Amino acid sequence: MENANANYPFLNSEQAKKYFADADIALKQGRHIQDFGTDIRLFSFVDEFFEKGLEEYYKNFFGMNLVSDKSDNGKFYYLDFPEDGKGKFFEQKEFHWQDLEQTFKESEHKQLWQNILFGKVKQNYTVREEQEVKDKVRKILTEFEKLGWVVLKNQEEVQFEILPSIERMSKLYGDVIDNVASIEEYLNNEQLS
Repeated sequence: MENANANYPFLNSEQAKKYFADADIALKQGRHIQDFGTDIRLFSFVDEFFEKGLEEYYKNFFGMNLVSDKSDNGKFYYLDFPEDGKGKFFEQKEFHWQDLEQTFKESEHKQLWQNILFGKVKQNYTVREEQEVKDKVRKILTEFEKLGWVVLKNQEEVQFEILPSIERMSKLYGDVIDNVASIEEYLNNEQLS
């Protein structure tokens, strides 16, 4: 009888015994595995066995693509449905609350940002309104960190670093990100309903 694992050589490896379950769970939860922080061992496992049956395993058993992707900052892996996307998201790698606040208050699209974050556009916001927005952004960044898109350097001060896998956001939502008018139209329609 032929070995059932012959088509998926990674299953016969010692590394699979140590790392496959954790990598599998992380990928299925939507995590982006990259050569960073606590992902280093999982990344090494996926990177080594990507073309040795791991990619085919997800395609054959789950109908999903195990994607090997990279940005200027490095390589990363994630599970995706068979779709295409394109675009770039951020060039800067590390951000502080002040950087975001400047975008909200002074950028070309500040009214759109204010509408999204504050729910209204006005000259000045109260300290409480600004704190609520800061808390909202902190919560979003915490979720992004779970997905492996950012690393919070200082949660209280809202200081974070963007990881290479953030590139996927532009692939998934590039058409929306690049079209500010569509965001504005969506928000206007939401207010009417």
